[in-house]
Amino acid sequence: MDRETVKLTLLAEALEMSWNSYVVYGPLAELDAFLDKDAAVKLAEALKSGFMLEESVEKIMDDGFFRGYLAGMMLHNDSISLESKEAIARILEDNLLSLLKSADESLPSVDKFYGEPGDYDKRFFPFFEDKDKARSKSSLRENLSLFWYYSKDSYYIPLILWGNELASFLSKNAHKQELNGQAAEKLKKIMVTAEASYAMSDAVRSIVGFQVPKAESDTSSQLPMFSLIMNKNVSTEEIVELIKSITQYSVVNLMYAPVAMTRSDITEESERAREIVFRVFDSLENSILAFLLNGGDELTINGFLYQIVLQYDFAKLFDRLTSLLEMLTVEFADAALLAIASALIEKEETKENVERFIEYMKAFKDSFGLLTAGFLLSRKYELEDDSFSTEIRRDRKPDETDYYLLLELARGFLDDLEVAYQEMVGEYNHLGDLEDVFEELEEITEPCFVSADGSDEEVEYSRVPMYTLINAVIRNNDLDDAIEAIEAYCDRYIFNFEFVNTLLYMPSKSIDKVMQLLLFSGEMAVGFIDDIADQDDEAYLLSKEESPSNREYLDLIEKYIEKLIDDKKYREASRAIAAVDPFVDPEDVDNLFTSMIIVRWRTKDFENLKTMLEAIDEESDPRALIVKALMNYFNKEVDAAEGIIIDILQELPDFIQYLLENDEPDEEDFDRADDGDVRSQKKIDAKLLAEEFREDWFKLKGGKDWLKKVQKVFDEVS
Repeated sequence: MDRETVKLTLLAEALEMSWNSYVVYGPLAELDAFLDKDAAVKLAEALKSGFMLEESVEKIMDDGFFRGYLAGMMLHNDSISLESKEAIARILEDNLLSLLKSADESLPSVDKFYGEPGDYDKRFFPFFEDKDKARSKSSLRENLSLFWYYSKDSYYIPLILWGNELASFLSKNAHKQELNGQAAEKLKKIMVTAEASYAMSDAVRSIVGFQVPKAESDTSSQLPMFSLIMNKNVSTEEIVELIKSITQYSVVNLMYAPVAMTRSDITEESERAREIVFRVFDSLENSILAFLLNGGDELTINGFLYQIVLQYDFAKLFDRLTSLLEMLTVEFADAALLAIASALIEKEETKENVERFIEYMKAFKDSFGLLTAGFLLSRKYELEDDSFSTEIRRDRKPDETDYYLLLELARGFLDDLEVAYQEMVGEYNHLGDLEDVFEELEEITEPCFVSADGSDEEVEYSRVPMYTLINAVIRNNDLDDAIEAIEAYCDRYIFNFEFVNTLLYMPSKSIDKVMQLLLFSGEMAVGFIDDIADQDDEAYLLSKEESPSNREYLDLIEKYIEKLIDDKKYREASRAIAAVDPFVDPEDVDNLFTSMIIVRWRTKDFENLKTMLEAIDEESDPRALIVKALMNYFNKEVDAAEGIIIDILQELPDFIQYLLENDEPDEEDFDRADDGDVRSQKKIDAKLLAEEFREDWFKLKGGKDWLKKVQKVFDEVS
């Protein structure tokens, strides 16, 4: 999703939260003297229109979040004098540092995170020397601080809205204050915190299930470091010293920008970037260097190693390089071998040195990267040891085509780095582009499907989920008031399906209204699907895992289809599935597939159902398995049906008892399930499954009695 679209959505959420006192933030009134009044009015009017905000333009302009966002944009606007920009930067810097100081002071002790005092000592540092233990403890706390910043909306809203712009401006002007002392500490604090945005949005979600807006991409998050490197008044030595002083952060990819810039076609830029890479390599011992690289990604590591192997005497480099490889995260090792092989092939190394590296690789477990690297080196240097070629050849001797195809594949990371560099340049030149913001706001009211990450084929729903606002509503209200507030947002933000999805999981007293909202929104969402075909003949929805907006869009459609099936509107359900299914990523198709299985069973479309049932196995959705058991029983294949039901009972032992209405979960089971109790959750799942298919089983001749027999069999064997 475009970063400004995400940020503008977060700004609209922040305004709503501020007006409802869900979050308190200072007005930043001191910025008024420096902001472009015409731009402020235009932006406020566009925000009010685009997000249907109820407050006046004047009240929008008086809000601190609005002023901070606009001020961040103005830092990169050429129409503003440098003196004014510096004054704006000082205000934003002081404000943000004060906020982070407050966050640091509220951070629980590390012991609080990990239990009793000293627990984390035993867990994380059992073999550390005291001198390394002190540094590592500090590193752990600083990394926890980053997590803390992005787990609370009062901290992450300003960081996302203008942290990157501020850090990038400070980097562009870092030469005006030496990169040491207090000024350097301030820059590092803001730079690291801003660059962590990309990684932390995923980390917070995976650890605590909390959705943080993902405004930055892997490349846009690099803008502060990229801006520092582009500042020719700052020496590479100063940049490296700064990098060395922040290597304790394990979630910030500090070397991505310099490594990507080595692929610049501007000689001065690529040489400057390579010098940074070499200085970092020369000045860090392997343990610290490995920690630094492991905090990055595969692409950064490959590009870093490639440059090192090209530059250094391989005979002298060998011992340190192999030691470093053993310290890298296992998942990076395979690709790293390919990067090293690519450099050795380009470098024209001595055969003796290559043979030494080949012998080293033989200690590794066979993998694609290992075999390919060995094959390429063996062919390039005409080595007598042909063992890697033997593994590659399969039924024939590998020919020249194999060599060049595999070499192109091995060198693919260089093309990826060049693309990343070009993206960084584009985003760097795009900083502060208010015209782009206004264009975004003009389009934001109308839902559509936009290209994901520049791909013509992968698309995502254009409305950014308002998770921050939803979480604030729930956190700051009792249940009934929260439900009422979210219902109101459903009426205002009819294209933001996350509000309806949230209501579906809340115990609303007005369930009929919620179902009406579901039917209205679901029908509308299915109607939008034709827009995907207009994008590209091969266009499809980016997966739910990769796109929060697609997750909300598809989740709503799935619930809508389930509601149609529950209402016995099978024709409408079938039509909706047929419309949406061709555009869904294979990772996300299971729910639609199961719904179609149910539709075909209940409409007696047995011919097509038979084909679909052949595609399911014991790992499939329990609902699909129930239909398969129903079909088996209908066809008098009772042993097969019994096997399926027994397998379901292994996971949901209460299923048949609930199906026969002999028992049901009590209120405490629901409460315990909400608290994460697995056994209680299985009772709830069994109840829902039983209620969905009770009528299907009871319609089958002898179905109820047969289920009782299966229950007895299960009781005997369990």
